[in-house]
Parts: sequence; structure tokens; C-alpha cells
Amino acid sequence: MRGTVPGGTVAAADLKYREIRAADPRYVYYARVLRQGGYTILHYLFFFAMNDWRTSFFGINDHEADWEQCFIYLADGEEGLRPYWVAFASHDYSGDDLRRRWDDPDLTLVDGRHPVIYAGAGSHASYFIKGEYLTGVAPSFLRPVANAVTWLQQFWYEELKQGEGDFDEEAVRDFFSVAFVDYARGDGLAVGPGTRNAWTPILMDGQGWIENYRGLWGIDTEDPFGGERAPAGPKYNRDGSVRLAWYDPLAWAGLDKVPPPLQAVEMLQQRIGILSDERAELGAEFVKRRQEVRNLDLDVQALLQTDYLGHLSKHRVEELAKAQKELQGMSARLVALDETNAANAQLLTKLQSGDWGDPQAHLKHQHLPETTKTSNSRAMDFWAAISGAGLLLALTIIIWRASATWYIWTTLAILIFLAVESALRGRLSSYLLNVIIFLAVVTSLILLWQFWKLAIVTTIFALVILMVRDNLRELRGQVTHIPLLLGVFASWRGGLGVLNAYAWRSTSAVAACEPLIDFADDNDDGHRGAPTKMKNASSGRLGRMSEGELLWQSRRPSGAPPTAMQRSTGEYWRSALRRPPSPACLHRKHPRRW
Repeated sequence: MRGTVPGGTVAAADLKYREIRAADPRYVYYARVLRQGGYTILHYLFFFAMNDWRTSFFGINDHEADWEQCFIYLADGEEGLRPYWVAFASHDYSGDDLRRRWDDPDLTLVDGRHPVIYAGAGSHASYFIKGEYLTGVAPSFLRPVANAVTWLQQFWYEELKQGEGDFDEEAVRDFFSVAFVDYARGDGLAVGPGTRNAWTPILMDGQGWIENYRGLWGIDTEDPFGGERAPAGPKYNRDGSVRLAWYDPLAWAGLDKVPPPLQAVEMLQQRIGILSDERAELGAEFVKRRQEVRNLDLDVQALLQTDYLGHLSKHRVEELAKAQKELQGMSARLVALDETNAANAQLLTKLQSGDWGDPQAHLKHQHLPETTKTSNSRAMDFWAAISGAGLLLALTIIIWRASATWYIWTTLAILIFLAVESALRGRLSSYLLNVIIFLAVVTSLILLWQFWKLAIVTTIFALVILMVRDNLRELRGQVTHIPLLLGVFASWRGGLGVLNAYAWRSTSAVAACEPLIDFADDNDDGHRGAPTKMKNASSGRLGRMSEGELLWQSRRPSGAPPTAMQRSTGEYWRSALRRPPSPACLHRKHPRRW
């Protein structure tokens, strides 16, 4: 299924390496010094004759030859050049996660000057803390399942706001990976200061084999996963391109964005000045713009209180809304500038006093060794040794023996495999929750597939109910209340008593804010059919009358004096017609019509 190093390669490499050691017993590292972005960078490379992780330590892969590297980043301090950061190459980590600050408590230093690298047995991955590290590889056939569970977990935590804590995508990825143990206990061969074995440095400058050789340093098995292919040299990738760690070691460790300490202080001082100037300029612009917005608001109020200028008021209202939004954006920007400058001033004070904050604040994924466990550690080691091959064997048997129902048995085998994996990692409850969520989603999809017509009809019916509910709520919020509408309709046959109640309940809404209908018939006994202009009986002039007064006129017998109730209703609408619109209603963008 994949290209692998031929059997016996590890033994042959061991014999060859013993011959090399007999001829030249030195322990060699290759080094260079370069200056970049205000840092002085010490680059160290280590060559191993064989990566025997799979054969000797039940790891992921074997491959001929291995190159590992580390960097120390120095910068000018108050007492001259001194180290500030150190970065090690490691499995599946990049950028900020590769480096530690010089004062990090997890960094082991010999004599306060020499950082200690704990190399993985067979893999040669570099660690800051000694111990046993769990690492994993996600099989390609599990990636779709892992992606689906990642999406479901994210939806569960972030959209539905369920579960405890925050969504951890890395935990989901680890869950669907085959676990392997990388032993970096620090109990093997030790080389360097404080040990019996000393290093012999060789400078890489002028080494032709580094500059000119772009091939691989061993057998190319053409493994599609890359794990069993021999590596390229210190400078080049397998495709012949230059390594990022070679031409930009700052970017490789995520330090291209981090200024050296002394430069950081100077840059902060300059930044505070720049933001202060920007804040002053924006503040003056904000005052000017606020005055313009207030002028616009006065224009809008004037237009709304003037007849026949609706077309102008509409454009002015839109212009006011846009200007007010821009003004609020400027206000938010002013607050952001104030907060940023205050934070910069606090950081400047800390840096000037020598306080550089948490040394691990930059880490996104901190790789720590597993805690010491007796029985579980043994079980995990055993499972790591047999899990990958066992799963492949189970899938092969299922495909061969259960041709018709192979997908059911394959799913069951994967679920059992993941259950054992999660139990050994102490995540069985999380696994069961994931399975429940996954089964719930699959069940929902099956139901939708089988009953899609019913689902569409139910959805439409629910939308209809929502639309009717919202429309009824809108009616309640307007002048006409549903029970009162029914009462007004009934008043054609039962008198106008309901109109008094209507008037009492809607004084502020109707009389103060709502325009009334003009009625256009010069007739004291107007009828309800067409809008009518009524003549005021007391003054003899034509005036605007409400529909409420029109109803009162139409229900009163010819020549009969109005009753007290009818008189109070008519007087109410006459007074409402004479009142000017209330200023409290002029701000409405969409006034309700009666």
C-alpha cells in the first residue's frame, strides 16, 4: 500500500555507521551564522545515518539518513549581544510553536548558556522537555469522517452553544489519528557540555556539497505519504527548492513579526506618537462631522413638519441615516485608538522595567509529554504497536468476506477501533458524545430523504403561521387594535359607544400622531361611502372631519340633537383635527396611516 524501506536496511545502516565511527569517532554538528531583521542567528544541523523509528521503536516510519536542526536567536541588549529565543524542529509543528523564549521554564540550560535538546529515539524529533510524546498520523480513509465530525463539533459548540469549554479542532484531529509514541526520555547517549562526549563543529560556509547537491540522502521509496522517503540535504527540499528554514529562519520560527527587545521599545514609543496624532486628527474631524449630522437632523425635522415636501424629506432621512452611521463608526474608531494607545503605554512601561510577560504566551499548541502512567502507558504502547496493522487487517477481511454489507461492517470496525483509542486516551465520554451527534445528523438526513414532501409542507405551514403571527403583531402595534376593528365594524348596527372606547385607548397614537382622512361632500348628513368634506355646524365653514365624526353624523336621525356620548365623540375628533402634529412623532421614518 505504500513504499517502504527494504528489510534489513536498519541492520545494514548500523554496521556501516559503526565502520564510520571507527574511522572518525567525532560527534559533529554543522553550523552557520547569519544576521537578519535585527537578530544574529546561530543555525545548527545534525546528521543521523538512519531513522529507525518504525523498526526499533514501533514508530511511524523508517528512512535512510536524517537531518535535524535548531536555531538560537540573539539580539542586542543592555549588556551587548545575548540570546532571546531558541527553536527546535519537531513533528507536525511550525511557526510560533517551534520556539521558546530564553527564560522559558521548560527550556533546560547547561551552565545557563547551552540549551538541551531531547531527541526522540529513532525519529530524532527535538523536544524541550524529556518524556514520552504521543504523536499520530490520520489515515486518508478517515479524513472525510474527521472533517464531518469537526464540522458537527463546531456547529454543536459555536452555533448551538452546547457542551462545556471551547471547540478544540486539534483534539478532533488527534482523535481520528493512529497513535504512536515518540520516546524522548533523555536516558540515552548524551553529547555536549556537561557530558563525556564533546561536539566538533564544522562551518557550512563554502561547503560545495551543501550548495550543489539537491538530491536525496538515501533510498527513495516513492512513498506517497513521504514518511519512508530519504530526506534532502540542509539547504534544499525534496523537490529541489530552497528550504524556508535556510533562507528565512525568522519566518520559519514565526519571529519575522517579533522585533528585537531594544527595537521593540523604540518602535512602541514611535507607535504611541503616531496613534496620538491620528487620534487628534480624527477627533477634530469627528466634531466637525457631528455638527453636520445635527444640521441634517434639523433639516429633516423641518421638512417633516411642512406639507407637500415628502419627496425632499425622504432623501434627507436617508442621507441622515447614512451620515449618522459614519459618525458612529468614527466614534468607535476613536475609542479603539484610545484603548490601543493605553495598552501600548502599559506595555512600554513593562518593557522598560524588564518585564517581558509570559514566556509561553505565543504558543498556540504546546506539545507536552504524557504524564507517567504504569498500566495505561503499557497498554498505550501495545495499542500503538498493533492498531494500524490491526485496522488494515480487519478492513481487508471485511471487504473479502462481507461483500454485500461491507460498508456496515467497515463502519462498525472503525467505531470499535476509535472506542478503544479514546478509552486509552481517557476521552471515552467525548467519543460517545461525538458518535451520538453523528448518528443524530445521519438519522435526520435519512428522514429528510424519505419524507422530503412532508418536510417541505411542514416548513411552509410553519412559515405561514409565522407570517400571520408577525402581521397580527404589527396590527396590534398600529392604531387599529383587532378587537376594536371588530367593534367599529359592529358600530354600523349597534351605535357608536365603541368609538368612545376607541378614542380613549388611542389618544396619543391617533390624535397626536396620525393624519386623518379628508371627506369631500358638502353635506351635513354625509354617508360612509365616499370620503366627504363636512361643514362645521358652529362656524359654517368647511372643515376636515374624522371618520369617527362622520359615523356619528350618519347615525343621528335628521333633526335630532346629539346625545352626550355622540357629542363627546365628535368633540374629541374636532379637537384632534385642530391640534398640530406632536413633535414626539416627527422622528418616525414610517408613520402609520389611519
